[in-house]
Amino acid sequence: MERCASILGVGRMGSAIAERLAGAGFRLVLWNRTRSKAAEAAARLGAEVADTPAEAARACPSVHIVVADDEASMAVIAGPGGLLGLGRLEGVTVFNHTTVTPRHSVEAAGLVEAAGGVYVEAPVAGNPGNARRGELVILCGARRGEHCNAPSLAALGEPVYLGEPPAGSAAKLGFNISFLGVVAALGEAFALAEAYGVGWERFAREVLGRTWLRGIVERYGHRLRPGGEASFAARLAGKDARYVQRALEEKGVPGFLAAAVAAYYALMEHEGLGDADYPSIAGFLARYAAEKGGREGRG
Repeated sequence: MERCASILGVGRMGSAIAERLAGAGFRLVLWNRTRSKAAEAAARLGAEVADTPAEAARACPSVHIVVADDEASMAVIAGPGGLLGLGRLEGVTVFNHTTVTPRHSVEAAGLVEAAGGVYVEAPVAGNPGNARRGELVILCGARRGEHCNAPSLAALGEPVYLGEPPAGSAAKLGFNISFLGVVAALGEAFALAEAYGVGWERFAREVLGRTWLRGIVERYGHRLRPGGEASFAARLAGKDARYVQRALEEKGVPGFLAAAVAAYYALMEHEGLGDADYPSIAGFLARYAAEKGGREGRG
């Protein structure tokens, strides 16, 4: 039996997922909002290109959505040319790898299932390198746990069944705010060191380097400085922090930390670094404090 998967969205993570599945012997059909990106990836991987999400799902009913946010995910499902354009979705399984809000996940699951399809939350813990090596942790939410045992998910890494939607999307946001909060806290600490003349690199080496926090600093290393290649863009980190705040507020929790993290990433994006790697918020805030202190001193 032919193993076939359609990939909707071939950005950093979507391309990596496509590469992994192609290497695992899957026939691929690719779609991207910018068709030239899909065509480029298809030429490299020996895949086919679809003009719409519906066309991709018609060719390969194992559908992997890898887009940016709630709005892009809903457009793929219910927009012009979207999956619902097929009419009925019997035989179609939709694996949504996008980091979305729990509210969106419930709505998307309802739309797909009302049309006869299967909806599986499949956001991932890991980066594009992990995807290429088949080392992702897949935070799976589905009506039935067996939907998380699909061959295409197994090829990408380790699926972890968490329950019905929105369990997967909630867990992914929880995972993301964990590491985003850590690097934003480092950024505040580095900014404080810079503002009061200690210097952030000295602070990291001489203070954090003598404590259990040394491992965190070493884990990120050069990625704490703006300028390197991004595995996860700052603008998307800010989006995820906003989603965390929104999801918490819907349950009566204020989400103060998520709001602060989102504000820092918004500042980073405002300063022209929206596509920088997310941990570089630490070095960015240190530099911002040094420059602001210098401007005020000159005033």
